[in-house]
Amino acid sequence: MTHAQDVFLARQPILNRDQQQVAYELLFRSGHHADARITDGQHATATVISHAFSHLSLSAALGHYRAFVNVDKDFLHDDAIQLMPADKVVIEVLEGSQVTPEVVARCAELKEKGYTLALDDFTRVTSDYLPLLPLAEIIKVDLTLVSNAELPALVAQLRPLVPQLLAEKVETQEQYEFCRRLGFDLYQGYYFAHPAIISGRRLLPTQMTTLRLIAQIARDDETHAIERTLKEDPALSFSLLRLVNSVAAGNRGHISSMRQAIIVLGRQQIARWLQLLLYASPGSTGISPLLIMAALRGRFSELLAERSCKKDGGMKDAAYMAGILSLTPALLGQPLEEILMALNLSLPIQDALLHRKGILGAILDMSEEVEAGTVPACQDCLHKLPLLDTEDLNVCHAEALAWANQIGVGADLVGPG
Repeated sequence: MTHAQDVFLARQPILNRDQQQVAYELLFRSGHHADARITDGQHATATVISHAFSHLSLSAALGHYRAFVNVDKDFLHDDAIQLMPADKVVIEVLEGSQVTPEVVARCAELKEKGYTLALDDFTRVTSDYLPLLPLAEIIKVDLTLVSNAELPALVAQLRPLVPQLLAEKVETQEQYEFCRRLGFDLYQGYYFAHPAIISGRRLLPTQMTTLRLIAQIARDDETHAIERTLKEDPALSFSLLRLVNSVAAGNRGHISSMRQAIIVLGRQQIARWLQLLLYASPGSTGISPLLIMAALRGRFSELLAERSCKKDGGMKDAAYMAGILSLTPALLGQPLEEILMALNLSLPIQDALLHRKGILGAILDMSEEVEAGTVPACQDCLHKLPLLDTEDLNVCHAEALAWANQIGVGADLVGPG
């Protein structure tokens, strides 16, 4: 029997054609099976989903994003499926499922109740699935199941049948661009987070200033030195003043100088704001998915440290910084070693980022494996964090998800604590 507390919660981001995040697929991985699937049927699936949306408050944690959730035949017919909020959930019906009149009727009923339906792992158009096509809003195509040579013909077949096509397991920028040319609407995978290292790449001026400020705060430089660096970048100065005024509104009046802003907000909060600001896309009208991922990884790492290092209060701040900075190669297109040379980070943070050493290294490993949904690796990481169990991971994951999904502008870019 699979219990809710024995299941790892994992996630994958889903982006639109403009590379803005619009949803997650939520993955529930059993810790008792090598293939990580929940195998004991209706009761297990219902229990796990119920636990996730009630005890973990996943509906609230999702913010304005939708959740794609895979359901088997048994759970499709279970009343417990309605524990998932219709306005937040896309129900995925596996392509390998047997399409019976009962399945079609149930899908029609759920659609009537407001649920969005997606057909998963679609590889071909068959007569068996024709009754479901009018009910589906989305068809998912797994890129590992269809070759590049076969994909154009499949897309041409599917395009007239459903409003949206989703490419699944998009792991490189080249795959994304190929699928975009074919006309896919949605893209699932971590392709945007894979570093494209470019030799000699120069940083944008604001990125350089932001890294210098992070280093100055890490060195505990004098306030006047930090103020001088801030003044070199008017846009950055304006953003900080706007942030501090929004935080201080109603308490201390308006802030009128950089020095006052630094003192009121505090160095820890400014450091967190700068770390996240690195990932904000200049000139973009939306939120970078890399920003959301970095925020999630940083907050998740911090929460894990808080639970596993209760006697070391400074560890959670180090874990947050390590989590945020671990994605900078994907952002800046530079090797991590070069990026860290510009910063004055403590040795434990450097060892964690470069070599995955120590408790911080174990926390970073855990954060990455939870993103990947690799259960055996997650279990190995748990052995290095003996104060934690699977339930702790899921609670921290849901809390981090809730915080990261609120990230926007202004005060939202300041971390908790």
